Amino acid sequence: MQQKKVVLGAGIAGLGVYHADPSAEIYEASDGAGGLCGGFSVGDFYFDRAVHLSFSKDPLVREIFDRTPQYTHIPSPYSFVHGTWLRHPAQNNLYPLPPGEKVEAVKGFLKRKGRGRDTGSFAQWLLDGYGEYLYGMVFKPYNEKYWCTDLEGMGTAWIGDRIYQPTLDEVLLGTYMGETPNTYYAKKMYYPIGGGYFQYLKGMVGEAMSRGKLHLYKKAVRVDPVGRMVYFADGTKTQYDGLYSSIPLPELLRMVDGVPKGILGKGEGLEHTGVALVSMGLRGCRVGKLWFYIHDADIMAARAYMPSVKSRVNAPDGCASIQFEIYFNGRHGGAPGEGAAVADCLAALEKLGVAGRGDVLFTDYRVLPYGNIIGLKQTEKDLPGILSWLKEVGITPVGRFGRWEYLWSDQAFLSGYHAGIEGKG
Repeated sequence: MQQKKVVLGAGIAGLGVYHADPSAEIYEASDGAGGLCGGFSVGDFYFDRAVHLSFSKDPLVREIFDRTPQYTHIPSPYSFVHGTWLRHPAQNNLYPLPPGEKVEAVKGFLKRKGRGRDTGSFAQWLLDGYGEYLYGMVFKPYNEKYWCTDLEGMGTAWIGDRIYQPTLDEVLLGTYMGETPNTYYAKKMYYPIGGGYFQYLKGMVGEAMSRGKLHLYKKAVRVDPVGRMVYFADGTKTQYDGLYSSIPLPELLRMVDGVPKGILGKGEGLEHTGVALVSMGLRGCRVGKLWFYIHDADIMAARAYMPSVKSRVNAPDGCASIQFEIYFNGRHGGAPGEGAAVADCLAALEKLGVAGRGDVLFTDYRVLPYGNIIGLKQTEKDLPGILSWLKEVGITPVGRFGRWEYLWSDQAFLSGYHAGIEGKG
């Protein structure tokens, strides 16, 4: 008899499990699949749920995604620092700054302690690698907005190659020249011509729906790992032989029967960001940038991207669009109110020189309760025990929030795919 595999969550990780094992049944709490990789429309304008571009080099992911007609973008992100546009990463593209600021940045870089020792915290890692001036001007204000927590409490295991460490020669070159070699970690990025980032997943979603394997409006509220049963908010239940979950770990642990208090307590200590999205349709646009980082503390948003630059299909002819990302601590804080968030982003639109308020056709405000996991030092200690206990009771977590790991979208898909392959035995 074929074993019944149940997947909780139809985001990209859950779809990864299904791609590995099409016999799996996916249960999704909302009205559609895709999770953070989905999107929404406002009239004739299309927006992703925060900035998404594909840059995976994994052969399996590329084979799936490349079935979709897509644009190829050469990444050229920007940073807005002290009211000035710099090429990203800012630390080796300081040329547009006033001479005095460039001198202080280089002096601080020369005095840095350097890496190669146990820094203990993300804040110290940044100070050791870039020096005090760059830390205070570039890194601290941005990362406090993006992570919404004390940088001293964050660990470093999540960083990988996400933050570029330039040589002294690169920093000096970037103070003298406006055109420097591209040091971004991805040299090419891809985006569907139509349908947003979700278009990459649409074939899998359609197949699962047509085969009756994707069940919507199914919010799991209780898991019995002994009886191998999942109970849903609508009063229904389903038995399973194998259970895969992309539900955020703290929420999952609260619904599983028999969780030890120590494990539950560790789960409650996990922190994450949420994100308030302020999306705008524009009559025109003075600046067309794919995406950019906003370091200045007097602007709420940490990042923004322009859907109309990712694909012209995302906005009507003669129009442009932009989406601001305002992060908040999902455990200790809440999203900013709509009025304050929209007003701040309208002011930022003019500070950034993108457009004037008179060019704004509409604003749209919505909140995503989960944006990213926060890599606390304490989490690095607690997470292995949580995952080990889930394995003991036969629950396989997948994806960014299921595994509580800073995964890009392709990595989240592969976490589900490899879990599904392993589950097939």
